Parts: sequence; C-alpha cells; structure tokens
Amino acid sequence: MFRGKKPKKARSRGPFRDAFHQLLKHRAAVVAGLYILLMIIFALFADTSIISLPFGKEVRPLIALQHYAKTSFRNRDLPPGTPGYPLGTDYLGRDIWSRTVYGTRVSLSVAFVAATVSLLIGLTYGVISGFARPAIDNIMMRFVDFLYGFPLLIFIILLQAYFKAVSRAGATGFMGLLTQLDRAMGGLFFVFLALGMLNWIGMARLARGQTLSVKQKEYIEAARALGASNLRIVFRHILPNIIGPCIVAETLAIPGYILTEAFLSFIGLGVTPPTPSWGLMISDTYQAIRVYPWECLIPGAALTLTTLAFNFLGDGLRDALDPRLRGT
Repeated sequence: MFRGKKPKKARSRGPFRDAFHQLLKHRAAVVAGLYILLMIIFALFADTSIISLPFGKEVRPLIALQHYAKTSFRNRDLPPGTPGYPLGTDYLGRDIWSRTVYGTRVSLSVAFVAATVSLLIGLTYGVISGFARPAIDNIMMRFVDFLYGFPLLIFIILLQAYFKAVSRAGATGFMGLLTQLDRAMGGLFFVFLALGMLNWIGMARLARGQTLSVKQKEYIEAARALGASNLRIVFRHILPNIIGPCIVAETLAIPGYILTEAFLSFIGLGVTPPTPSWGLMISDTYQAIRVYPWECLIPGAALTLTTLAFNFLGDGLRDALDPRLRGT
C-alpha cells in the first residue's frame, strides 16, 4: 500500500491577522503607516543627536528646549541649506528643523492621548447604553444629546481660556496642582483635558449602535441559552465584534485632534511657549510669509503630511477590518 505524506492541515488565520494581511495590500495605508512610524521615532529620540541631518561638512544636533532663547541673534532668518541649519532658522535664530521635530511630540501626543481617551470613554459608555434596558439607554442617550448641543470648538476655546486665566492667576489647592502639572507638560495637560471633555460623544453613539446591532444576533441568543453571564457576553462576544469599526472611527478622527491643537496654539490657547508646536510656529511666522516663506511653510507641510497620513491609514484600516469592502 502506498504511503504518501500526510497532507498538512490548513492553518486558519484569525480575524486580526487576516485584517493585517489585507492592510498590507493597501499601498497608501502602508506608506502612511511608515511615515507615522518615522514620526514616532523622531518624537522619541528628539533629545538625542541621532535625529540630525548632515549638511556639507557639519552635522548639527538638535537644540534642547532650554537652549532656544540662548541661540545667537546673528543667525536669525537663515535660509534652508545653510550649513548646520538644514531647514533654516526663524526670526529668533532658532533651528527650524529642531523645532519641527519637537513639534512632532506635541502633535503625536495630542493624537494618541485624545484618541485613547475618546475610545475608552465612548466605547464604555456606548456599550453600557446599548446593552442596558431601554429605559436606561434612553436616559444615557438623552445626556449625549444634551452634550451635542454644545458647539464643540467654542466650548474647547472657552475651557482653554479659563485654564490659561487660572494658570496666570496662580491658583492654589487642586487647581494649583493642575496648573503645576500643566506647566511641567509645557501646556499640554489642559489641551488634553479640553479635547477629552466632549470628543467621546461621537464614539459613544457609534458604540451604542454597534452594540444594539450585535446583541440581536443568533450567537448572542445561543450564549444566553447556555447560561453565559452579561459580562461574558459583553467581553467575549460584543466587544470583539464592534472594536474594529470603533478603532477605524478613532483613527479617522485623529487628524481633527491634531488640527484642533494646532488651531488652539495658533490663537495662543494651546501649548505654552517656548514649547514648540506646529500651530505656534505658524502663528509666529505667518506675517512674514512673503519675505521668509520657509519659516511658515515647513511646519505647515509637516502638519499637512501628518494629517494626510492618518487619513490614509484610517482608510486602509476601514477596508481591512470591514469584510464587505475587501476586494473592492
């Protein structure tokens, strides 16, 4: 009797591994992901001389934040390509390359912190509302509708104006601790707080709608018939099936968080100088754009490329995590 080799069993891929393989087929998303990874590396190693550009015979390391004010005024408004200043300098003689790299920290911090807070709060609130009894669901969603009545951007501006006023007045007690924390973070703490106040309500609605749809499925009824508890149903059956659309929605919302921080810094309600922010750099230099255009266009280009990268990555994640869009 012929004894051949036993056929190998086909290894099934999990849903997330399959989504990763689908994501790799989306070229724009892959390029965007590599760009975001490069920005993360720049942000993590901004304090070291690793992130420096050779130009001519000189390699100029990044200037530390405390050294900005000490930079010689003889070097102000140098054009890009000057030895030691690959992207030129601004009106105070500060290295634009260094400030742009440090601005990456601010934008990525806002992007990931705001998205994480929005996802955690909105997902928790939405799942509880969608899974609870109709009376509780109605009360919880009326509260969300009430929050929707606030104009988000104006509310954030008012919060930032209040926080800045409290910080300048020298508050004590609990607010004093918050202002000290905000100063230690270069003005980012109040930005995180303002962005996290209302940005979760859209995620809550999305999570509630997904929960209402999933909890009517047959496998949920089967789990109930087998005696599964509510917590087991939520964590084993509902969350794994709704987390994909929620992550995609938050990825697509990240450019809005970055642009909101840049806008707040542009009008003076964002980070505290001399902490570099792309919005603050544009605000300091836009009036001289006809004479020294590189001082404004370089942070503007960094802001544009980063928001586009998150948009392309979000589109790729949507196509990879939604089986209905695969192959289209």
